[in-house]
Amino acid sequence: MWQQLKDWYSTYRVKRRLTTCGSNLRARNPGLFFPGVGAEIHVGDNVLIERDVRFSLGDGGKIYIGDDTYLGDGCNLLAVDELRIGKGCAISWHVLFMDTSSHPVGMEGEEAVLKVAPIVIEDHVWIGCRAVILKGVTVGEGAIVANNAVVTRDVPPRSLVGGNPARVIRENVTWS
Repeated sequence: MWQQLKDWYSTYRVKRRLTTCGSNLRARNPGLFFPGVGAEIHVGDNVLIERDVRFSLGDGGKIYIGDDTYLGDGCNLLAVDELRIGKGCAISWHVLFMDTSSHPVGMEGEEAVLKVAPIVIEDHVWIGCRAVILKGVTVGEGAIVANNAVVTRDVPPRSLVGGNPARVIRENVTWS
């Protein structure tokens, strides 16, 4: 009974921080929100957000989480521009999404530039623990990202990727 009451209160506190929220949200992280001015977080139906999930958004940043998606303990969602997570996704614990290089970078003789590009996770994607998804990446529908993978390039639909940097290990994979 205490756990149900605690989950209800935590979910209530999370809903207050969201721009839009579908039905049946269950959230266990009441206070890890760091939004910039004009930032938006949109959550679909039947979403489960576990403990210590951190939402960090730049000014005007947007995060979209689709229906029936699970975010595991300790995930870190950093959106200076935009992060889209599709429907039916399973995101394991301590996954990092980062749509920016965080600091201006350049080669000698060049002006240092802050690089920012949206991240898109399509529907029914499984991301293993401690994976890192970097700026400008699209993970295709039905794909699997292995534990500890560092994804720097697009992932084809229904493929398994792993390693640092992540590369395709298998094609035509399915998961349920």
